[in-house]
Amino acid sequence: MSYIFNKDKIIELFIFYLFIIMVFLHIDTKNYIIKDKNGETPIDRLNNFIINGKDVFMLIYMEGCGPCNATRPEWQKLENTLKKDIINSNDILVVDIDKDLLGKIKKIKTQPKGFPTIRFISKKGVISEDFEDSKLNEEYKKRTIDSFLKWIDFKLDETTKKQMGGVKQMGGVKQMGGVKQKKNKSKKQKRRKWSLKYKRSINCKRPKGFSQKQYCKYTRKRH
Repeated sequence: MSYIFNKDKIIELFIFYLFIIMVFLHIDTKNYIIKDKNGETPIDRLNNFIINGKDVFMLIYMEGCGPCNATRPEWQKLENTLKKDIINSNDILVVDIDKDLLGKIKKIKTQPKGFPTIRFISKKGVISEDFEDSKLNEEYKKRTIDSFLKWIDFKLDETTKKQMGGVKQMGGVKQMGGVKQKKNKSKKQKRRKWSLKYKRSINCKRPKGFSQKQYCKYTRKRH
């Protein structure tokens, strides 16, 4: 199945996603062992994203590869073009990494068939899909900034729908319904009719509580 996208909607949704949830990493054979202020290397941070089940969009390249050299500038435009709209957090990662470092990455299900390889990883590595295998129309698989935006937006939207579906399957609506049923049941219990024996036992000269007073004032007079 192929998907056709409305350009304005893509831009609007994608900027919304970026505004709250994206982090960028550039990992090569020189910087992969450099620790940040928290003592984490870029490889550590990438593995933490994968192990914690976050969404990872990864470009795997090889130095000296012509197609890689053509693709990497387009991929890096994801950060350069939308940098002003990004607030870093730990939900979604966009990364480009040298293929010589693949042995240090956890939960890689299959090795790349060629380079560059562009891959989506989610659910602790359970979900793994290459850009070229996605359900996008072929016209959106040209390894350009526009194609990458469409692909990432599509995968984010797909992931969100699955999460919402999971909430429904867990019975969230039924649970809320259960609360309502309990409340309604308690109301019915409060409205239960008095027995004839109970009514006769009421001393209207000394009624107890508001209910008995009301009964004596309005109901018993009619008997």
